[in-house]
Amino acid sequence: MNSPLRASRLRLGLGILGLALGLGVAIFLLPDASQQRSQKVKAKQEAERNRNQQVQQLQELQQLADRIRRGQETLENLEARLPRGSAGELQWNLSKTLHELAKKHDLRLQMVKYGLPSREGTRGSDLEAVDVEFVAVGIYANHKAFMLDLEGSGLPFAVRDGRLEESPEGARIDIVLRAFRKAGAPDREEEA
Repeated sequence: MNSPLRASRLRLGLGILGLALGLGVAIFLLPDASQQRSQKVKAKQEAERNRNQQVQQLQELQQLADRIRRGQETLENLEARLPRGSAGELQWNLSKTLHELAKKHDLRLQMVKYGLPSREGTRGSDLEAVDVEFVAVGIYANHKAFMLDLEGSGLPFAVRDGRLEESPEGARIDIVLRAFRKAGAPDREEEA
């Protein structure tokens, strides 16, 4: 009888020891493993978020590089199409186009005035600008069609200033265009 009791005590002791070890594992090792797992999950999420941000930044930089490349191509194309003749030829082409379009759209040009060719703002380049100021009088709808045709004329200009007013003779438009041409190599005085 002593032997079964002793075996039971031994089993009880081993059971208590196993239970204590199990509780120790549950209390000490499981929270640590759980914490490590949550840290790994958090690190993985952070790494994915950083990777997504870098991918997005890379895409934005690629789009910017594409826009810059297209802009450079547009500028090169525009510069290649600039007239290379003298300032007088540019003025003649502008004058001829203005008068033809004014006649086409039943407008009356009251004044066309040309400024002197200038390289102001284009130092170190071979671009030359000529200001052209003109006043046209007529019906508003004709002014709109005139300006649209002038824009589509292919002449190298930008509208620097414009004003549309009502006058006793009808709508009056005052425009200052800045026309451009390729002048050749810059003067040596400007390079110094």
